[in-house]
Amino acid sequence: MSYGKTFNNLFLSILFATIIFNTTSFSQNRVEISIMSGYQMLGTIDAYYNPGSFEGELNINNAAFYSAVFGYKVEREVIFEVQYLYQPTKTNFVYTGSAEIAFPAISDDIGMHYIMFGAIYEKPLSRTATGYGGLLIGTSGLVPDKDYESEWRLAFGITLGAKFMVSENIGIKIQTQGLFPVQWGSGNIYTGPNGEGYSVTSCTLITQVNVGGGLFYAFYLIN
Repeated sequence: MSYGKTFNNLFLSILFATIIFNTTSFSQNRVEISIMSGYQMLGTIDAYYNPGSFEGELNINNAAFYSAVFGYKVEREVIFEVQYLYQPTKTNFVYTGSAEIAFPAISDDIGMHYIMFGAIYEKPLSRTATGYGGLLIGTSGLVPDKDYESEWRLAFGITLGAKFMVSENIGIKIQTQGLFPVQWGSGNIYTGPNGEGYSVTSCTLITQVNVGGGLFYAFYLIN
């Protein structure tokens, strides 16, 4: 598996976040670091399998995901977040044409990667509980295990959740997300060494939804 583009995008994410934090001055800067896991669902693309141009659906199978989130409070109720999410899963191509053609089942191991930025609005619900929600923008990558090319696309997202402090610095988060990679126009999803792969012919908004939770550690940087 090739992770070159993954690491490059992650490096750019960290660099971008660092520039923003360095240009903003606060007497007390709250930072949150979260480690989360859960289950990610959906993800279907109308596609053609090449060679042969067999029309069907390319499905991203439901599977567990793992993510890390870095949050920085920029206002009293607003947190800027950088999130990296990884979902190891499979794709399967489902032929939707004539039933007279005996089209074989095709399945490949892939990794879905998301690197997202977002402004998260928080609303205190009690002394220890806080609700939150926000919008995300970034990039998504479909990285096959086999000798295929990785594909990175613009992605949007929505986050809703709640967090509960269990001590002064440690808390629990539960949340749900909608993630929407964009496939612009016609082109290949990915192609193999022998020209095999999947192609799309129109702009496609791919929808994935996840539900998860985890722990976070909150602390202050005092200037």
